[in-house]
Amino acid sequence: MQPSSPSLPLVLVVEDDPMVRAMAVDALENDGFEVLEAPSADFAATLLEARRDIGVVFTDITMPGTLNGYDLARLVRRTYPHVHVVVSSGALPPGFSGEAPDARFVPKPYRMTEIVRIIRGMGA
Repeated sequence: MQPSSPSLPLVLVVEDDPMVRAMAVDALENDGFEVLEAPSADFAATLLEARRDIGVVFTDITMPGTLNGYDLARLVRRTYPHVHVVVSSGALPPGFSGEAPDARFVPKPYRMTEIVRIIRGMGA
C-alpha cells in the first residue's frame, strides 16, 4: 500500500458484496488513496457523521437496510455538499433513472481504472 497523498481525498466505499468492496478498496489504496469501507448505506451515513474528512463516496445502489445508495447520494448532497459522489449499479431499483443529484453514475460492471480516473478528476 502506498502512503496517501495530501492532495487525494479520503474515499468511502459503500458496497454490500464483500468481494466487490475488497476489490474497490484494494485498487484505491494501491493508487494512493486512504479508504474507509461500509457494508451498507446506513453504516456509511454513520461514518459520514463521524468523519468530516471524507471527500468522495463511492456507492452501490441496491443494498440492504433502510437506505439504498441513491438515498445515500441524496443525503450527501443535502448534508455534506463538499463531498463528491460516484454511484454504481448493475440493477437499478424500480423507478430509479440512474441519476443522483450532482453524482457521477457508472454502470456495473466497471473497471477500477475508470473509477480511479473519475475520483482523481473530481478535484476533491
